[in-house]
Amino acid sequence: MADRIIVYWRDIPAQVIIKQGRKSAKRELTLRFTEAIDMCAMRTGAADSGDYLAEWRKADPVPVSDDLELEADKAAAELEAAYDKERLVALVKSGGKDNG
Repeated sequence: MADRIIVYWRDIPAQVIIKQGRKSAKRELTLRFTEAIDMCAMRTGAADSGDYLAEWRKADPVPVSDDLELEADKAAAELEAAYDKERLVALVKSGGKDNG
């Protein structure tokens, strides 16, 4: 079995990693996620590299199938659908924390 790991800045997802042993498939989420992270970092004063880097985290691994590329595409598509423009704007306004 492979593991799905989502990389977040605070509660804003940025990347999907599917890992099985030494093999992995990675997908960066689209530019709107990067822009939301950058905007939130500026608004909250976390633009300093130390503060910014301290806010990155990896979610706990979730078991998925052994098809790394398929699972990476699937997870990225699910996150793209789950985080519409309104949700990303709300996250930026709440300092990057998902209060819901």
